[in-house]
Amino acid sequence: MHNLGKIGGKAAAAGLCLLAAACGVFKKDQLYACPAVFILQDAQNLTRFKPGPGRDIIDIRFEAEIFDFRGKCGFNEDDGIWAVEVELLVQISVEKGPANRQREIEFEYFVVLPAFEGKPGGKRIFTVKGQFEEGRTKLVYQDDVALNIPLKNPNDGGKTEIVFGFQLTPDELKFNRARQRR
Repeated sequence: MHNLGKIGGKAAAAGLCLLAAACGVFKKDQLYACPAVFILQDAQNLTRFKPGPGRDIIDIRFEAEIFDFRGKCGFNEDDGIWAVEVELLVQISVEKGPANRQREIEFEYFVVLPAFEGKPGGKRIFTVKGQFEEGRTKLVYQDDVALNIPLKNPNDGGKTEIVFGFQLTPDELKFNRARQRR
C-alpha cells in the first residue's frame, strides 16, 4: 500500500476529466463528504512505442489505460487537527503490442493532491513493472493507494481533490493530445 503522508500547500489543477465524485464512490452514510477523485484526461492512456522514429501500430510495445478506481474514506481528529484518510484501489489495463517481443512492461503513474502541489508528498509517482504471461496479451494491474490528508476542518474533505494519471514523456503526451483531436 502506498502512503502519501501528511502534506500542505496550495495550487490549481487544470484539464481534469471527472470520473467519479465523492458521494458516488464513497460511503453514503458518512457525516462528511470524501474528496473528489479525478483522472487527468490527457494522462488517462499510455501508448509506449519501441525506441526509434516509428509510430505505426507495429511499433507499439504496449498500451495502458487507467480504467477504474474504488475507494473509501474516514475522518479523524487528534487534538483539534483533522485529517481524512482515503484508501483507493486503482485499476490499470495493459495490452501487449506487436513490438513487445520480451513481453515486459514498465511505466509510471502519479497521484496528485492539487491543493498541495509543490509541497512534500503533494505528488507521488509509482512505478509498475511486469511481464505478460506466455500466450497472454492483456493484463489488469491493481494497486492500493492510501492517503492521509490534513484538513482545517472536516467539511473541507469534500473540497479536496485527488488526481491520477500516467507519468508521460513529452512525446507520449503529444500523441495522446493528437489522438483526442481526431
